Amino acid sequence: MSRIETREHAMELLFQIGFRNDPISEQIDLFRETCPDIIEDEAYFLDIVYGVINSRDEIDNKFVPFLKRWKLERLPQTDRIILEIAVYEILTVDEIPVSVSINEAVKLAKKFGTDNSSSYINGVLSNFVKSL
Repeated sequence: MSRIETREHAMELLFQIGFRNDPISEQIDLFRETCPDIIEDEAYFLDIVYGVINSRDEIDNKFVPFLKRWKLERLPQTDRIILEIAVYEILTVDEIPVSVSINEAVKLAKKFGTDNSSSYINGVLSNFVKSL
C-alpha cells in the first residue's frame, strides 16, 4: 500500500473516531478487520493516527491562525482532519518533503472534501509553511 492510501485510511479512521466513544485501540482493531491492507504500512498508519490524536490541540493551534475568517468549529470535519494530518507530517516526518504533504492533503480534499476544500486547504497549508 502506498503512503497515499495510508494517509487516506488514517483520515477515514480519524473521521470515524470523532463519532464513536469506543477506546481508540478497539477502533483500530475493528478498522484492521475491515481494511486488512493497512498492515503493509501499519507503522506509518499508527504514527499518523496516534500522532494526530495525541497532539490534536497543538496541531490545531498551528494552523488556526491561517483559517481566514473561519473558526475551527466551523470547518467541515474532513477538512480539519486533512489539515491535521498534513501539519503533523510537516512538523514531525522529516523524510516527507513539505510540498508532498501539501500535495497529498490537496488530493485528499479533492476526494473527500467540498468543492472548495482543496483550494482552501492548499491556501491554509501554504500560509502555515511560510510562517515556519
